Amino acid sequence: MTLEQFLNILRARKLIGVAVFSTVILVTLIISLILPKQYTSDAALAVDIKATDPVTGQQVAGFLAPSFMATQVEMIASQNGALKVVDTLGLINLPEAQAQFIEATKGRGDIRNWFAESLLKGLEVKPSRESNVINLSYTATDPQFAATLANAFTQAYIRTTIDIKVASAQQNNIFFQEQLKTLQANLEKTQQKLSEYQQEKGIVATDERLDIEMQRLNEISSQLVGAQSQTFDAQARARGGQSAPDVLNNPLILQLKGQLSAQEAKLKELAEKNGPNHPHYRQALAEVTATQNQLNDLMTQYSGGLSGVAGNSQSRQAALNQAMKTQKERVLELKSGRANIDVLQRNVDNAQRSYDQALQRFSQTMLESRSDLSNITILKSAIPPLKHSSPKTLLNLVLSIFVGTLLAVIVSMVAELFDRKIRSKEDIESILGIAVLADLPIPAAKKKSYRRLAEVKA
Repeated sequence: MTLEQFLNILRARKLIGVAVFSTVILVTLIISLILPKQYTSDAALAVDIKATDPVTGQQVAGFLAPSFMATQVEMIASQNGALKVVDTLGLINLPEAQAQFIEATKGRGDIRNWFAESLLKGLEVKPSRESNVINLSYTATDPQFAATLANAFTQAYIRTTIDIKVASAQQNNIFFQEQLKTLQANLEKTQQKLSEYQQEKGIVATDERLDIEMQRLNEISSQLVGAQSQTFDAQARARGGQSAPDVLNNPLILQLKGQLSAQEAKLKELAEKNGPNHPHYRQALAEVTATQNQLNDLMTQYSGGLSGVAGNSQSRQAALNQAMKTQKERVLELKSGRANIDVLQRNVDNAQRSYDQALQRFSQTMLESRSDLSNITILKSAIPPLKHSSPKTLLNLVLSIFVGTLLAVIVSMVAELFDRKIRSKEDIESILGIAVLADLPIPAAKKKSYRRLAEVKA
């Protein structure tokens, strides 16, 4: 179909097209005027994505999830939120609301759920694409009711977020309360074990006592080293007997040896002078013998004294060895006791640390369960709108013009399809299959009369 044929069809069927076009516009206007006016009230909420916990001060990681805003939108338009609105406004207590419920459901079902579902039909929630703002709107036939419902859903959403946080904190608080009882019993048990072990071993301050015993061990060790040196020296002197340097260098022995030498020289002189039978010789011989005996007794006494000193030194060394052994055992026992006490003390410290952490979390969850703070901020409260949001008469008329024009064209084409007529030379060639030899122009006056005749036949 050419453009000329299309225009010819519309020109020939203009009465039908105008009728369809006018009907569409008229019906749209009547419906727009008959429909009840709807009022939409808007509210805006801001969600603090980087919110921190008001009790612990830590950032809440859940707000960073990509699905967080979608979850908030679903929470606002949830059945639970709608039920909170129903309860807040007290709709089920209104006689007209009860009558409306009975009329709609014949008294079947739950009135709270029915009103909740009914209220959700007028609610629309949209999150902003590039911000943390949630736009909430409610549409109703009464502007004041629309604003009231929008604000009620806003408050219900804030209350829902607080209830979720509080419920979670209460559950955690109960859990930590039960754990505290177990941890406290464990702490008391470990402390009792430590106390009983200290009383059994008589250990009060293990570090101080161990230091004292170590000091004693070091002193005994030093004394033992000195005793060993003295023993070795005494034994070396005792092994020399009367030839020992201590014996030979003794002043008294040296004096007796000098005296003996003088007496022997005198005796020799008397033997040469008087002979062995002379009284002076015999007296000198007796003196020499007495001095010799005295010297031998003194040397024997001194050499015996060296042996006694060596024996005493060896006895002292043995005593110190025994004391050293006993002190080592005592130190080892103290170290073993300290190791056991360290294990028990670590158990006490661990139990105390666990108890303190649980007590801290218990205090935090208790505060969280009592907190009514929220990360939701109302940016815009809903107010009764001054103008209705629907029906939009001007917009409906614009749309009806487009739809009426489209329907008019479609109806004209359908009418032409069922009643096909020849309106141009192209129609003769295409429909009759006859070639057109000439196209004689029609005078303007006759063309008008032909058109009127064609319109009458149409």
